Amino acid sequence: MINIIHVNVHYNDARNITALEIKLKSLEKSGVLIGQALVTTVSMALSQTTLLQDTGKNLKIVIDPKRNNIVDLIITMKKNNTLTAHDVANFQDHFQKAIDETKLF
Repeated sequence: MINIIHVNVHYNDARNITALEIKLKSLEKSGVLIGQALVTTVSMALSQTTLLQDTGKNLKIVIDPKRNNIVDLIITMKKNNTLTAHDVANFQDHFQKAIDETKLF
């Protein structure tokens, strides 16, 4: 099981969303996904959403160097996007469902 444990939304001065930082943690009871297996699972789940295609500009996935079961996902948004806080909440819900349904390993 992989859970979203923290979401940080970045805004500019005009209150437009400029980036999302999402922290995910693997909590498998039978076997924790770590390292590249965790990154691959998160990437596959993210590909099931449309955030990157609709408003995303850059994507960065970083494994926590001290704890291999935590991944930071940083999505930078295109300028002049119309993303709202409600859209972010819907994305978070859809992304968590996609993570729950993705079983690569």
